[in-house]
Amino acid sequence: MLFQELGKLKRSSIMTSIILMAVGIIMIICPPQYINMLVSALGYGMMTLAAVMVMDFLSSRKVLMNYIYLTGALILGLLGIAVLTLDDIVRVIGIVFGLVLIGTGVSGIVRAWMYARRAERKNWWVLALLSFVMVVFGVLLLINPWWKEIKQLFEVIGCMLLYSAAVSIVRTIFLWPFKGE
Repeated sequence: MLFQELGKLKRSSIMTSIILMAVGIIMIICPPQYINMLVSALGYGMMTLAAVMVMDFLSSRKVLMNYIYLTGALILGLLGIAVLTLDDIVRVIGIVFGLVLIGTGVSGIVRAWMYARRAERKNWWVLALLSFVMVVFGVLLLINPWWKEIKQLFEVIGCMLLYSAAVSIVRTIFLWPFKGE
Protein backbone atom coordinates (compact mmCIF):
# COMPACT_ATOMS: atom_id res chain seq x y z
CA MET A 1 0.00 0.00 0.00
CA LEU A 2 2.77 2.44 0.90
CA PHE A 3 4.72 1.61 -2.25
CA GLN A 4 1.60 2.18 -4.37
CA GLU A 5 1.13 5.64 -2.85
CA LEU A 6 4.80 6.47 -3.37
CA GLY A 7 4.52 5.33 -6.97
CA LYS A 8 1.50 7.60 -7.45
CA LEU A 9 3.44 10.48 -5.95
CA LYS A 10 6.37 9.89 -8.30
CA ARG A 11 4.11 9.67 -11.36
CA SER A 12 2.24 12.78 -10.28
CA SER A 13 5.45 14.75 -9.87
CA ILE A 14 6.77 13.72 -13.27
CA MET A 15 3.41 14.41 -14.97
CA THR A 16 3.29 17.88 -13.40
CA SER A 17 6.75 18.57 -14.79
CA ILE A 18 5.71 17.37 -18.24
CA ILE A 19 2.64 19.63 -18.15
CA LEU A 20 4.83 22.59 -17.12
CA MET A 21 7.15 21.81 -20.05
CA ALA A 22 4.17 21.80 -22.42
CA VAL A 23 2.95 25.14 -21.04
CA GLY A 24 6.47 26.56 -21.42
CA ILE A 25 6.65 25.44 -25.05
CA ILE A 26 3.20 26.92 -25.72
CA MET A 27 4.31 30.22 -24.19
CA ILE A 28 7.44 30.27 -26.35
CA ILE A 29 5.71 29.52 -29.66
CA CYS A 30 2.50 31.48 -29.03
CA PRO A 31 1.92 34.11 -31.76
CA PRO A 32 1.46 37.69 -30.51
CA GLN A 33 -2.20 37.87 -31.56
CA TYR A 34 -3.11 34.95 -29.23
CA ILE A 35 -1.29 36.18 -26.14
CA ASN A 36 -4.38 37.88 -24.67
CA MET A 37 -6.29 34.60 -24.94
CA LEU A 38 -3.41 32.78 -23.23
CA VAL A 39 -3.35 35.38 -20.44
CA SER A 40 -7.09 34.91 -19.91
CA ALA A 41 -6.65 31.14 -19.80
CA LEU A 42 -3.88 31.61 -17.23
CA GLY A 43 -6.12 33.77 -15.03
CA TYR A 44 -9.07 31.38 -15.27
CA GLY A 45 -6.77 28.42 -14.63
CA MET A 46 -5.42 30.07 -11.49
CA MET A 47 -8.94 30.80 -10.24
CA THR A 48 -10.07 27.24 -11.00
CA LEU A 49 -7.10 25.75 -9.17
CA ALA A 50 -7.79 28.04 -6.21
CA ALA A 51 -11.45 26.93 -6.15
CA VAL A 52 -10.43 23.25 -6.22
CA MET A 53 -7.96 23.83 -3.39
CA VAL A 54 -10.63 25.59 -1.30
CA MET A 55 -13.07 22.71 -1.89
CA ASP A 56 -10.33 20.27 -0.92
CA PHE A 57 -9.89 22.23 2.31
CA LEU A 58 -13.62 22.07 3.02
CA SER A 59 -13.62 18.28 2.73
CA SER A 60 -10.40 17.71 4.69
CA ARG A 61 -9.52 17.55 8.35
CA LYS A 62 -8.91 20.97 9.81
CA VAL A 63 -5.23 20.75 10.72
CA LEU A 64 -2.57 23.46 10.46
CA MET A 65 -1.16 22.27 7.14
CA ASN A 66 -4.58 22.43 5.51
CA TYR A 67 -4.99 26.02 6.71
CA ILE A 68 -1.64 26.85 5.10
CA TYR A 69 -2.88 25.31 1.83
CA LEU A 70 -6.08 27.34 2.16
CA THR A 71 -4.05 30.53 2.54
CA GLY A 72 -2.07 29.63 -0.59
CA ALA A 73 -5.30 28.92 -2.45
CA LEU A 74 -6.76 32.30 -1.50
CA ILE A 75 -3.58 34.08 -2.59
CA LEU A 76 -3.65 32.12 -5.87
CA GLY A 77 -7.27 33.13 -6.41
CA LEU A 78 -6.45 36.79 -5.79
CA LEU A 79 -3.55 36.60 -8.24
CA GLY A 80 -5.86 35.00 -10.81
CA ILE A 81 -8.33 37.86 -10.40
CA ALA A 82 -5.46 40.35 -10.73
CA VAL A 83 -4.30 38.68 -13.95
CA LEU A 84 -7.83 38.96 -15.38
CA THR A 85 -8.64 42.51 -14.30
CA LEU A 86 -5.50 44.65 -14.17
CA ASP A 87 -4.35 46.66 -17.17
CA ASP A 88 -0.60 46.38 -16.49
CA ILE A 89 -0.66 42.64 -16.99
CA VAL A 90 3.04 42.36 -17.90
CA ARG A 91 4.09 43.39 -14.40
CA VAL A 92 1.50 41.11 -12.70
CA ILE A 93 2.54 38.05 -14.71
CA GLY A 94 6.22 38.77 -14.06
CA ILE A 95 5.55 39.08 -10.32
CA VAL A 96 3.46 35.87 -10.18
CA PHE A 97 5.98 33.73 -12.04
CA GLY A 98 8.93 35.37 -10.28
CA LEU A 99 7.48 34.55 -6.86
CA VAL A 100 6.68 30.99 -7.94
CA LEU A 101 10.24 30.48 -9.19
CA ILE A 102 11.73 31.91 -6.01
CA GLY A 103 9.49 29.70 -3.85
CA THR A 104 10.29 26.61 -5.89
CA GLY A 105 14.00 27.38 -5.87
CA VAL A 106 14.15 27.94 -2.11
CA SER A 107 12.18 24.74 -1.58
CA GLY A 108 14.63 22.89 -3.83
CA ILE A 109 17.62 24.24 -1.91
CA VAL A 110 16.04 23.14 1.37
CA ARG A 111 15.27 19.68 -0.05
CA ALA A 112 18.81 19.30 -1.35
CA TRP A 113 20.24 20.35 2.00
CA MET A 114 17.85 18.34 4.17
CA TYR A 115 17.42 15.15 2.18
CA ALA A 116 20.18 14.66 -0.36
CA ARG A 117 23.02 15.84 1.86
CA ARG A 118 21.82 13.87 4.88
CA ALA A 119 21.27 10.80 2.72
CA GLU A 120 24.94 11.15 1.77
CA ARG A 121 24.26 11.50 -1.94
CA LYS A 122 27.50 12.32 -3.70
CA ASN A 123 26.29 15.24 -5.82
CA TRP A 124 23.74 16.87 -3.54
CA TRP A 125 25.30 20.24 -4.26
CA VAL A 126 24.22 19.97 -7.92
CA LEU A 127 20.57 20.05 -6.83
CA ALA A 128 21.28 23.04 -4.61
CA LEU A 129 23.05 24.83 -7.47
CA LEU A 130 20.19 24.14 -9.93
CA SER A 131 17.69 25.44 -7.37
CA PHE A 132 19.82 28.52 -6.71
CA VAL A 133 19.82 29.30 -10.44
CA MET A 134 16.02 29.02 -10.30
CA VAL A 135 15.96 31.61 -7.47
CA VAL A 136 18.15 33.91 -9.60
CA PHE A 137 15.71 33.52 -12.51
CA GLY A 138 12.83 34.41 -10.19
CA VAL A 139 14.61 37.54 -8.98
CA LEU A 140 15.30 38.52 -12.60
CA LEU A 141 11.62 38.19 -13.37
CA LEU A 142 10.70 40.32 -10.35
CA ILE A 143 13.15 43.04 -11.35
CA ASN A 144 12.01 42.74 -15.00
CA PRO A 145 14.84 44.88 -16.39
CA TRP A 146 14.68 44.01 -20.07
CA TRP A 147 11.26 42.65 -20.96
CA LYS A 148 8.80 45.46 -21.51
CA GLU A 149 6.76 43.73 -24.23
CA ILE A 150 4.43 40.93 -23.29
CA LYS A 151 5.72 38.68 -26.12
CA GLN A 152 9.29 38.92 -24.84
CA LEU A 153 8.13 38.27 -21.27
CA PHE A 154 6.13 35.21 -22.37
CA GLU A 155 9.15 33.77 -24.15
CA VAL A 156 11.34 34.31 -21.08
CA ILE A 157 8.71 32.80 -18.76
CA GLY A 158 8.33 29.84 -21.13
CA CYS A 159 12.08 29.20 -21.06
CA MET A 160 12.12 29.48 -17.28
CA LEU A 161 9.19 27.04 -17.02
CA LEU A 162 11.10 24.55 -19.17
CA TYR A 163 14.13 24.92 -16.90
CA SER A 164 12.02 24.61 -13.76
CA ALA A 165 10.31 21.46 -15.02
CA ALA A 166 13.63 19.89 -15.99
CA VAL A 167 15.06 20.66 -12.53
CA SER A 168 11.95 19.14 -10.95
CA ILE A 169 12.37 15.91 -12.92
CA VAL A 170 16.08 15.74 -12.03
CA ARG A 171 15.24 16.35 -8.36
CA THR A 172 12.56 13.64 -8.36
CA ILE A 173 14.86 11.09 -9.96
CA PHE A 174 17.83 12.06 -7.79
CA LEU A 175 16.00 12.07 -4.46
CA TRP A 176 13.79 9.04 -5.08
CA PRO A 177 14.65 6.56 -2.33
CA PHE A 178 14.17 3.30 -4.25
CA LYS A 179 16.72 2.25 -6.85
CA GLY A 180 15.13 -0.91 -8.25
CA GLU A 181 11.40 -0.75 -8.92
